[in-house]
Amino acid sequence: MKLRVPILLVAFVALLAVAPPAHGAATRSCKAGDLHYPFQPGGPKTFGVFKLTVEGGSCARAHRVARSWMAEFELNLLLGKVKLPRKVAGFSFKSLPPDAAQTYRERGRRGATTIRFDYRVPNG
Repeated sequence: MKLRVPILLVAFVALLAVAPPAHGAATRSCKAGDLHYPFQPGGPKTFGVFKLTVEGGSCARAHRVARSWMAEFELNLLLGKVKLPRKVAGFSFKSLPPDAAQTYRERGRRGATTIRFDYRVPNG
């Protein structure tokens, strides 16, 4: 009986060392420079999509989805509505608490893929 407890403990530790992490895929940062725009022509590109990340997917997909979200949101603004898109390209979006002024923090999920980004809007 004395030997049984250490053997079980060793087996448990070995199982933990071999098992994959439960938190899923690693988060990848994606470039989104072409999704930025200036307030005035020739000015600094300080508005648009920033901090684009993806888990369980490719940066190309995250970029396409963020571009579609941005296009739908800006169309709503042109129509006089401040309405955040909730479904884009099969992804369900949820707004997270902002960490800066004039910023919408968005999280989109579809299956095992999660896309996150900040969308900064001009106030003028």
